[in-house]
Amino acid sequence: MKDLSLHILDIVENSIRAEANRVEISVVEDEERDVLTLKIEDNGKGMNKEILSRAAQPFFTSKPGRRVGMGLALLAQAAREASGKFEIASTPETGTRIKATFLYSHPDRKPLGDIPATLETLIAGNPKVDFIYEYRKGLEIIRLDTREIVKL
Repeated sequence: MKDLSLHILDIVENSIRAEANRVEISVVEDEERDVLTLKIEDNGKGMNKEILSRAAQPFFTSKPGRRVGMGLALLAQAAREASGKFEIASTPETGTRIKATFLYSHPDRKPLGDIPATLETLIAGNPKVDFIYEYRKGLEIIRLDTREIVKL
């Protein structure tokens, strides 16, 4: 995947397949600490310990009808290639939390990509899912919460 917005799209689609009705996405560009952090948290079905232990392995999938899965493995690889790390935690019936960190100045760090188009695709295609997106860079904070839009 050429940019982080495509990773976000792929991971959030996994959340939706796991029956999440709330997905929180956070992107923090911390130039001072030289770190970019991406977090995705959902309230979907979650994973048991066995599946969780294999979830980020290349080619592993728990999706019926699919023989390979690459989304989590590719995000983990992208983080490692940019001197970062990848973490995943999940609890059955509670949800899943993914965190990828990247050395901000690393030449192999993927660009953010078209985050607005990714959010537009997710929101338009999944009207029953609440999306909370937060972006931080320095003093700039951008927040989108579809629950607030519905109130209007």
